[in-house]
Amino acid sequence: MKTVKIIGHNEIDKTRWDRLVEQSPISFPYWKSWYLDIVSPNWKAVIYNNYQFVLPLPKRKKFTFNYIFTPDFTQQLGVFGKEIPSVDVVTQMIEAASKKIRYIELNLNETNTIGFLTAIVRKRRNFELALTDSYSTLFKKFHTNTRRNIKKTQKENLEIEDCQSASQIILAFKENKAKQLGDKLKIDYGLLEQLIEEGLLRKLVEIKNILIDGKFVGGAIFINEQKRKVFLFSALTPEGRNKKASFYLLNRIIEENAESDTILDFEGSDNKNLGTFYHRFGAEEKLYLHLKINRLPLGLKYFKK
Repeated sequence: MKTVKIIGHNEIDKTRWDRLVEQSPISFPYWKSWYLDIVSPNWKAVIYNNYQFVLPLPKRKKFTFNYIFTPDFTQQLGVFGKEIPSVDVVTQMIEAASKKIRYIELNLNETNTIGFLTAIVRKRRNFELALTDSYSTLFKKFHTNTRRNIKKTQKENLEIEDCQSASQIILAFKENKAKQLGDKLKIDYGLLEQLIEEGLLRKLVEIKNILIDGKFVGGAIFINEQKRKVFLFSALTPEGRNKKASFYLLNRIIEENAESDTILDFEGSDNKNLGTFYHRFGAEEKLYLHLKINRLPLGLKYFKK
């Protein structure tokens, strides 16, 4: 008989959990127990049929009730296992969670579909580039404008430096993009720094600084899981933006990882301009579901996290 149950954080067998991430047909760094421990220290889980499938439940508490949320720097969660879960399995696991927890706002993953309508569901976009082909083949698939910008950057005195600290990248983001967006942008920099620190210890994080004549003009942070390389965070100075340094960096990453099983995961975006930028590197659009279930009492129906 198949069982579906919710277990508390201390009951989760993290060795079995992480092994399941590694055995899954697709996997994301956000699914690993160490990552979940940082973004939601008391996360729970739905377990289907003794770890055949699992569903992480990052949780918070407000007033007197717990709710499920998608943490920062955690694009896709949802149900996963050794095989792609069926619609019925995903539906059963989410329904089990919603019976215990009345407010759920969670990103599923690109393999998940659901078969019930008691939720608000909307599609979100990610872009992924499989790097199995040769670099020359991949380059030919870039948009004409992307190829042109890459060729321009190759005339500049740009170089990439591997680094063990993301401090310059985070500072550049705060001084440029964050100031531009103001109150529209809320980023937990402390959480990002924890993820980077632990990822570096586990040799899963790569930090790439972009230099012009030895001067920092931007950089990016990548996090790896199995065959997936996730473009987690980046920033440019005004000079880096003017010199199209992001084209230079991403082209180098693609060139260095060509003819491998690596998937370059651009981690978004619903932003039309960013989506176009990633798509022009030949990336394929992948859709995943954002799920919202609100079964709170009437007085709390318009609860805000």
